[in-house]
Amino acid sequence: MKVIDMVIIKKMCPKKKSLDVEEEDRQREFKDLEQLMTRILRLAKPRDDKEDLELFLWNVLLFIKRVEGLELSEEERKYPPHSQFSHSTLTKGRDTVLGFKHRLGIIDRFNITNAQRIIQIIASTAVSTPIEKLSRRQIQIILELHQEPLLRQHELAQRLSTSSTVIKRELDTLRRHFSFAVVHNVDFQKFKLVLVEIDFYTKSLAASERLARFCRKTPPLFLRRICFDHDFRLGYLTYQIPDQPRGHRLLEDRIKWLKDEFVEDASKFPIKSMYIGVSFDSYDLSSGTWMLGAETVAETMLQFALRETPDAVQIRGYRYGEPMKFDQVDYLLAQTPIIFGEKNRLEVCQKVLEEWGYELAIKTIWKRDQKLREAGVYFPTVWFDIPELEELVQFSIECTPEARDRISRIPAILPYTYMVTSDNGLFFTFQRPSRCASITGLLTRLINREEGVSKVTLFRYEPSFSPQMFTQTASRWDSSRQRWVLQEGDI
Repeated sequence: MKVIDMVIIKKMCPKKKSLDVEEEDRQREFKDLEQLMTRILRLAKPRDDKEDLELFLWNVLLFIKRVEGLELSEEERKYPPHSQFSHSTLTKGRDTVLGFKHRLGIIDRFNITNAQRIIQIIASTAVSTPIEKLSRRQIQIILELHQEPLLRQHELAQRLSTSSTVIKRELDTLRRHFSFAVVHNVDFQKFKLVLVEIDFYTKSLAASERLARFCRKTPPLFLRRICFDHDFRLGYLTYQIPDQPRGHRLLEDRIKWLKDEFVEDASKFPIKSMYIGVSFDSYDLSSGTWMLGAETVAETMLQFALRETPDAVQIRGYRYGEPMKFDQVDYLLAQTPIIFGEKNRLEVCQKVLEEWGYELAIKTIWKRDQKLREAGVYFPTVWFDIPELEELVQFSIECTPEARDRISRIPAILPYTYMVTSDNGLFFTFQRPSRCASITGLLTRLINREEGVSKVTLFRYEPSFSPQMFTQTASRWDSSRQRWVLQEGDI
């Protein structure tokens, strides 16, 4: 019997059991899961990708083990993360575990053997959002927390003229159905790092395969992400490079190497600021759908956003700040802000610091973390999956500063948008609802027609459960000299 079938049967036939029996059941189910993963790994091909798949599957297994309360050995605690998954990042708990088990069952049932396809199936949309309608109060809560993410429940209740009990119930619903959370973005420029996106178009599908394989097998230390569009020719790389002459020189050498080996064209965007946009202007409460699918409505709203600054712009953000003095502990603490829940995050911080040889109490960690907050390292924002989320769409736009300022108003009417700006343009990613495919083409046409726009690149990709922690870069920081010590291949 397959693991997924066992899970379904257990859900259908619940029984009261002693703690010992429940523990035995968990251990037995986990053993079945290990055997399933072993079978998947044994049948996987090609041989060259098996090592990558094994690392990924072990990260999944350890995540499940943590969530289900099973004890991890010292060796398991130190197991290295995979670039598409970090078992240290407990974000969506048991719902995620069920999503993983379901996907593993599909892989087994349909005899999927391609190693990278297996990783994509497990990582992509690990928690599917049910099609649920947002209520007026839930929308009010999201918008209030978007403007002030650190509001307490009783403060939120006062603003919305209701009780803390009602607010708690609504927040629980938002977390359960829409993955709602308050997250902390990090200003890594405080740590003498510069975020750079490189958009590229490869020479061929074979070149794309070789580039993807290189990033999997020998990822440069300061590479944050590689992402391909659905066509697997268009993509982007995100680097976080030390803001030092050697760091910039190594990045230029890497771009030259990419052009020689893999890509026809590449554009570089050094990022200067970050913004989050939240809007429900086009959300129909009665039907729970978005009116952006109606092209006439969408074009009217977009034209207004481009020509006039909307009265109630729901965009928040900040420009990256000046570097500060810091040590390894500060840097390692800043690597864990994507953990949802303050208590859980501090516990994860403590485990990460222990792995680096720092034995600090939770209270000490909290105090150090507070100093980082006071220094402006963290920028809190809300995160949620919009109802009927279908895909993520990213526009990378090379343009003049004047055009950039006009185009940056667009997120004011899109459901949920992440936007960053550069001296030579901007890019923004938004969650596209189903039945709103026409908005992508409409945006492409409107932005291309804007005066001062020289190039528009469109990426489309599936939402993915791929949280990452980049603690390994801490090894390059020299606290005494307050500089990054780079090696060949780090970028």
